[in-house]
Amino acid sequence: MGNIAIAFATSTISFSEFVEVKRQKQLENKRVRTLIPTYIARLNRSDETITTINLNGLGVDTNILRLLTAPINRGQTCVTELHLEHNWFGSEGAAVVARVLSHNIHLKIVSLAHNHIGSIGAMAIANALEQNTVLQRLNLGYCEIDDDGVKKLATSLKKNHTLKYLNLEGNFVSSEGVRSLLNCVYDTSGGIQSLFDSNHSLISYHNGQRTIYNPNFPETTVSNRQLVFQLASVLASCNFRYSQPRWTTTTTSSSSSSSSSSLVKKSNDQTSRRVAACKILQYCLKEHRNDYWKCIEKLEEKIVPRIVGWLVRYGGVEVMYIVLRDMPWLLEKNQEDLNQNPLIESSDETSDFPLA
Repeated sequence: MGNIAIAFATSTISFSEFVEVKRQKQLENKRVRTLIPTYIARLNRSDETITTINLNGLGVDTNILRLLTAPINRGQTCVTELHLEHNWFGSEGAAVVARVLSHNIHLKIVSLAHNHIGSIGAMAIANALEQNTVLQRLNLGYCEIDDDGVKKLATSLKKNHTLKYLNLEGNFVSSEGVRSLLNCVYDTSGGIQSLFDSNHSLISYHNGQRTIYNPNFPETTVSNRQLVFQLASVLASCNFRYSQPRWTTTTTSSSSSSSSSSLVKKSNDQTSRRVAACKILQYCLKEHRNDYWKCIEKLEEKIVPRIVGWLVRYGGVEVMYIVLRDMPWLLEKNQEDLNQNPLIESSDETSDFPLA
């Protein structure tokens, strides 16, 4: 007791202030302990007013996750955001979340950062993403995921057309994992067809605070940086550029939900095809990029839909390169523009990036 008195005598806080701070902490701890049961009770009552569940750092384990997600799996809620960062679950808990993602039609944001889910948990999430059609943001940062988990995510994301942001910062990713992410969005292994089948919805793999690869792999650091640069180039010039549809629609009647969803799907398909066409143009014109790229850019509103039409109808789209190559009027038109305004050449310069 004497030591405590001496401590207060030499500190800037009084004993009454110390007691008040301690009381406030006890009240906060009591509130936190009742927060999880309150969420579970309200979800079991099919409370549709709950749209966001934030249980970051509250000691959520796998058992609590099962209780929390049971009413969500039954379709009794309208939860759109689920935040579970800094908790106590691993791969088994990730599997519980995966079951929710596999058929839920409301969740748009899920954050599992700073949990020990590992590659096994990431694989469970990846399988769910193949079936999910609504999730837009997924945070798996600092989850101890290695290259095996990243490869599975990259493979599954080729079947997902709605996820835009996947945070993989702080995981154990080497150049092999980064290469799988690049192949996910720009796969040239099968020529134009594999490019068309790549993922066209992803915009980013991290939030910009840290690289997605692990700096603890010194033998692959240079390779990682080159691959990350290529990945960023594809995302910026194609996926991000056409991430928003060129036209929007509004619905005035509440009875038009099915019509609205079909319009959204049509808009997403249109956006995906525009991104695919952009990648295919870059791939086909890589050897003659300086001659053709600027004039293709100027005509994109007319030529891109035609290219997509050829892709859908005929499949043998290598003919597209021949058609474009044998269109000398493109070069003539570009030269006419340059003659009329010499500043166009300097203002429209596009930087090359290493796409294979």
